[in-house]
Amino acid sequence: MLKKLMATLALGIGTAFAGPADDLQQRLSGYESARAEFSQFALSSDGDRAEESVGYFYVARPDRFRWVTEQPFVQEIVSDGESIWIHDPDLDQVTRRPSGSHGNSAPALILNGQISELQKQFSISRIDENEQGISLFELRPLNPEGNTFARIRLLFEQERLTELSMEDSLGQRSMLVLHDLEYNPELPQDIFEFSLPPGADLIEDPGF
Repeated sequence: MLKKLMATLALGIGTAFAGPADDLQQRLSGYESARAEFSQFALSSDGDRAEESVGYFYVARPDRFRWVTEQPFVQEIVSDGESIWIHDPDLDQVTRRPSGSHGNSAPALILNGQISELQKQFSISRIDENEQGISLFELRPLNPEGNTFARIRLLFEQERLTELSMEDSLGQRSMLVLHDLEYNPELPQDIFEFSLPPGADLIEDPGF
């Protein structure tokens, strides 16, 4: 995820009078690219972790990213701005779909800072903030019947996004924890390119 989101003083002044959506926009719009490691896991009904996976990602606005899961199985998702490539090495299979087909994905919109698009789907509220620099935002769908998620919460520490918790329409919960988040890093020019591995099956998904 090169530059910091904002200088602390500037954020303190800017967010003092900002509504929740404007505040969230400021926190997510101060960078053009980012990278981080992540842990992702499902939460059982009693809050225990299950099905944990780890990996890393790179993001460059407006629509490029590389998301690599390393454990417990390897998977790579790459958006070059025109197509999204999903590579499953264990299956020796690649699925390609149009880049715009991920537009309804709230986590993708969040990481790319597309708050105006999020507002078309969700109400945004700030439900907690303290003097230690910890802020919690909540997104609720405007149309619950037409949305995958029933609730999304974003946790910021010192203006940096550290956790996304998601609850789907069936009540299943998952958590995405970001580690060593860096804004505006120096990224290789070819980091968002994808080449079909020799012998891999290509599946074309129109993304409708």
